[in-house]
Amino acid sequence: MPFVSALIASATTALTSAATALGFGAAAGTIASSIVQFGVSALINAAFTAVFGKKPTAQDTARELAQQTTEPAVRFVYGLTRATGTPAGLPVKGEYIYGAWILNSRASALPNFTLHLDKREVILSGDAFDLSGPGATATNDPFNGHLNVWISRGDHTAPPALFLSEAGYAAGTDEDGWKASDIWSGLTVVWLKIKAGDPGKRQERWPASPPLVEVEGKFSLVFDPRTGTTAWSDNHALCVRDALVNHPVRSYQPDQLHESFDAYGPNVCDEQVAKKDGTTEPRYIAAGTVRFDDGEIEDQLNPLMVSGAADFIRVGGTLGYAPGEYRAPALTLDYLLGDGIEFPDMLPGAELVNQLRVSYLAPERGYETADLQPWNIPDALTEDGGVPTVKTLDLPFCSSATQAMRVRKIAGLRLRRQSRITGGSLPPEAFDLIGGSTVSIALPAPYNALDGVYEVEGIHPGLDPLGENEGVALRMPAALVGHGAEVYAYDPQVDEEEVYHEPYDGTRAATQPPGAIAVTVGDGVNMETGGPIIPRIRFAFDPSPSIVLSYEYEYRLGGGAYTTGGFIDRDVRDAAGKVFGFINVTTGATYDIRVRAISSGGASDWVEVTGVIPAVTINLDIPVDGAATGSSNSITASFTAPNDPEFRAMEIFGSDTDDVNAATALGPPIYTAQNSRVNVTESGLADNQRRYYFARSRGDYTNVSAFTASVTAVTNPSV
Repeated sequence: MPFVSALIASATTALTSAATALGFGAAAGTIASSIVQFGVSALINAAFTAVFGKKPTAQDTARELAQQTTEPAVRFVYGLTRATGTPAGLPVKGEYIYGAWILNSRASALPNFTLHLDKREVILSGDAFDLSGPGATATNDPFNGHLNVWISRGDHTAPPALFLSEAGYAAGTDEDGWKASDIWSGLTVVWLKIKAGDPGKRQERWPASPPLVEVEGKFSLVFDPRTGTTAWSDNHALCVRDALVNHPVRSYQPDQLHESFDAYGPNVCDEQVAKKDGTTEPRYIAAGTVRFDDGEIEDQLNPLMVSGAADFIRVGGTLGYAPGEYRAPALTLDYLLGDGIEFPDMLPGAELVNQLRVSYLAPERGYETADLQPWNIPDALTEDGGVPTVKTLDLPFCSSATQAMRVRKIAGLRLRRQSRITGGSLPPEAFDLIGGSTVSIALPAPYNALDGVYEVEGIHPGLDPLGENEGVALRMPAALVGHGAEVYAYDPQVDEEEVYHEPYDGTRAATQPPGAIAVTVGDGVNMETGGPIIPRIRFAFDPSPSIVLSYEYEYRLGGGAYTTGGFIDRDVRDAAGKVFGFINVTTGATYDIRVRAISSGGASDWVEVTGVIPAVTINLDIPVDGAATGSSNSITASFTAPNDPEFRAMEIFGSDTDDVNAATALGPPIYTAQNSRVNVTESGLADNQRRYYFARSRGDYTNVSAFTASVTAVTNPSV
């Protein structure tokens, strides 16, 4: 049995050393009350610590690891799981990010992997493990054409070659670039070349900058003492052993670990247990990320331990592993020693639990936390007088719902154990027991009410060299707690609950675009200032069916680059219920306008209208007092500008016929004041040539009046 006979060798040494050190030839008064203690052993209850001590959840750990920092946390990723990357370098070159994310602070198996960005799976084509080539490229929307990926299991000697060629370090000009020495040797790293892309879909494609990077696969390689080999394994005991032996600050040496880590613990974890559907699964696996930070190593690993229903045990100077299975009693005792033995049968109220709510890591939901149904510990509520006491138990390294159900039952029933034996000593025949061992108590009347199976919570073997305490030289002060096989009994047909996993959909619900744009130009939308008129384009559209924060609009002139126009509040509506806005423009040009909806989840696609021509209509008075006077080979036409504040210039046209449509301008517009007389002489005419003259007013924004009636004259008039 792995939980007995652990102290024989050390005890023999201790007995010899104690006898020699104390010297039985010394004065009796010097040693009469001496007790030599050795080989202390205790069971550390992981479930109690998990329930009554707050620990970070898997989401807490992932959120912290995703933050960019100059000192990325050391982490070990175990089992088949999804690892969160920590940004380790993010140089930006134009519209590209050349970034690296640390996944595991050591080498990984990773026979294959799946990349997730902002909780969305990326489908890849190509060889991501070849750092000398172009990597793997994304083929699914919205990443296709915008992403290259490289990944290393920890065996790389330089960053991807493309990083050095396209975003390399250059002293004095590009000191944020990549160097060949930027390696993170021995670590599992993923590199991404990210293209920002079209602004219209950028918010949907990259809702966070940098993105949340997660990689799903088989990670850490662990040593198996049973075979002497190192390979990937999700065996719970082997993962715990690995974390202890390879702790980055305070590691355990192999000889500091109890033999329960060597074969017994791993074998229990490998046992196949039945499920309700007729299949089987390993009894205890581990999946998740251990983040090494402040605190004792055992405290850091407690979430891992409780996820496999395991407990640490202290055996002298070694640390052992008590797997979550029932261990039959190692021996039966029919007497106890000591006068101060106590038999408490009630826990303090603060330690009572009658309902457990358990969470675990659900691969079907993208390795997010999922909850089992609240579990009422059998008969516990009645025993507690009907007062509900609900506690939560997080299993952040348990990726199996059925394993979580088994752990839930074990933890719940262990927390309800109230019968205890304390204050006494076990007789010498209990010398082999250690924390986590079980013993059968069969006391004579009237103490037979205490009979049953007990688990050893702590035992402190001691030597009384003179045997003055009831004549027994070897004594084992111990603490026992009532125990039984029923704690670990599990019938999948009865105890397994239905689990409904809605498949995790990482597709982001795109913000819907607004309706088609309708535009209005002319006097109805132009701005009257009392001076010059400001031409405008009014645009309106139906609101987006999505819940939006605002609408963004841009415009451009003559097919050039778009210019930011601004934002329209989501509540702006006209009488027809449409969102609307205005753009100040210049007449005589063609404009394109586009709008999109902005929501908390990103921006919609753009909606565009093209070829909009603004207009300003001004009603101008026509010139007055027209006259024409002929002379030798020339004629002078005269008109008076109207008394119109919108008048800016006059144009005079001439024709051989009394048809304004056949007339042509006699020159450029003549800018003059209102009520001014304007004269134009047309020379180079033939003798006796009759000409007809028309005039019109010009205003701002190419506006013109109607033509005047014709005036006429003949060259060389007869005298």
